[in-house]
Amino acid sequence: MRIASGSARFSGGAMSIEYTADAAPPGTRAQYWSESVSEIFFPLDVEIRDPGHFGGNVTYWDVGPTSLARFASGAVRYRREREHLRSIASEQLLITFALRSGASFRQNDVELNCKTRGFFIQRGNSPYEFEHSGDNELWVVKLDSESLRHRVRSIDRFASQVFDAELGMGALLLDTLSAMPQRLDETDKRLHDRLGSHLIDLLSLALEGDERVLRSGESTVQRAHIGRIERFIRQNLRSRSLTPELIAAECGISVRYLHDLFSGGDRTVGRWIRELRLEECRSQLQDADRRDTIAEIAYRWGFGDHAQFSRHYRAHFGETPRQTRDAGRA
Repeated sequence: MRIASGSARFSGGAMSIEYTADAAPPGTRAQYWSESVSEIFFPLDVEIRDPGHFGGNVTYWDVGPTSLARFASGAVRYRREREHLRSIASEQLLITFALRSGASFRQNDVELNCKTRGFFIQRGNSPYEFEHSGDNELWVVKLDSESLRHRVRSIDRFASQVFDAELGMGALLLDTLSAMPQRLDETDKRLHDRLGSHLIDLLSLALEGDERVLRSGESTVQRAHIGRIERFIRQNLRSRSLTPELIAAECGISVRYLHDLFSGGDRTVGRWIRELRLEECRSQLQDADRRDTIAEIAYRWGFGDHAQFSRHYRAHFGETPRQTRDAGRA
């Protein structure tokens, strides 16, 4: 990784990387900041209103399937252009918290005005513009969209909202992010994958628990059915008899209506169940202290055919179950 006018620090099990624009010559600060941010996230263009007086620093931490960055800078505008999208392998999301002042964000004909201590989703697979007109502090979580999508079914319904980080689950999520850098220094690096997964779980709760999301898009009856269905699936995820027919019968609806409820997202009910199970298997395979065999873990989470499990696992994660286990024990 390029570290110009910056430093890498190792402490305990965690590594942080810091960049600061303050040490760069005033005429090069926009370029330096653009390169630094692009290094951490993905390619972006940067426009700085007052390059001669601009100051900024960013610290980055890797947390398993996620990464965390803290920004403190003057006024700046970021643009994700179409030319930046040419080499995308998978969609990346940025969950951005504005702490010192507000910010504005525009993407896919949606314009958001984020107040202080609010947060929103930036999708890396389409152009956008993001700016704050004064000094600001940002906390940003980066993750692959697939890791969130299997938890919330559809990301689209969240991409046009600004969420509150002052109350409830949003505040708990922000508190966790703020405390995480110090705690990472005290945590064995082998646990970071599991910690990152728990962070995504907390993010999904903060998104789905927002009252505006609960009131939007779906009727009260539909929301009640979906909530009941998702709870039943999670409670019975280990059961190999967890079929659409069983789910529909236990939730008092028809199989056709069950599929209709899931048609608004980008996952069928069967695929969502499979991906939830794969994530549980991955979590246990990453646990260096577990002594179960790969086959036992797969069977516990509803995969009776080991060869089929391995195919699904590799297609979803890009590696074999054995590779995941070996990495967790390294």
